[in-house]
Amino acid sequence: RFTNEFVVSKLRGVGGFGCVFEAVNKYENWEYAVKRVSVDARDINMSLREVRAMAQLDHPNIVRYNSTWIEAPPEIYVHIQLYNHSLSDWLADNDDPSTREIPRMKSWLKQMVSAVDYIHSRNLIHRDLKVSRLPSNILFAEQDHLKLCDLGIATERRYDDEFDIDITRTSTETMLYMSPEQRLLFRYSSKSDIFTLGLIFGELCVVMSSSERIEVKMVT
Repeated sequence: RFTNEFVVSKLRGVGGFGCVFEAVNKYENWEYAVKRVSVDARDINMSLREVRAMAQLDHPNIVRYNSTWIEAPPEIYVHIQLYNHSLSDWLADNDDPSTREIPRMKSWLKQMVSAVDYIHSRNLIHRDLKVSRLPSNILFAEQDHLKLCDLGIATERRYDDEFDIDITRTSTETMLYMSPEQRLLFRYSSKSDIFTLGLIFGELCVVMSSSERIEVKMVT
């Protein structure tokens, strides 16, 4: 289906669980983002349930899922709206402390918290919030309007309201935004998303070099 319906414009990013393409729909002549995620055959039904649940999310600060399908070997494809600017891009382009206006940063945090609170209210966890380019999953729909995407489609297994994570498939950049329990391979819950939001807010307010970012996050 992917090759029948889409023409790939470019590869936007590669992460621990898959990759994201910028692709043009042949029938609509419109550009979208298409994420391809490799999944274990044993976990495919659970992953599909999660994707279907995420497709029902309707919030002004969450990217809407347009469609989802499976192709061999197995891989899940998620077709979403394309946004060209990310919070990661903004941070890279605004490394002067004078650009980090606290009221504006608070407004962005409020939007992220609202989205995460909504996700949690639907008994879901994002699991992969980060400000990185592998690829970034906090995007700008327009100036000062943030949207979260890339809700964690992976190989986690559910234990009531807690999860295990397969860290062997997790990138170094992603690990910097993990909560301590995730990094230590302990079971984790929605509280991990809150911890990561705190890290991101700190990064919004304080200009840090790459080495400083790593040092701060590994200490936490």
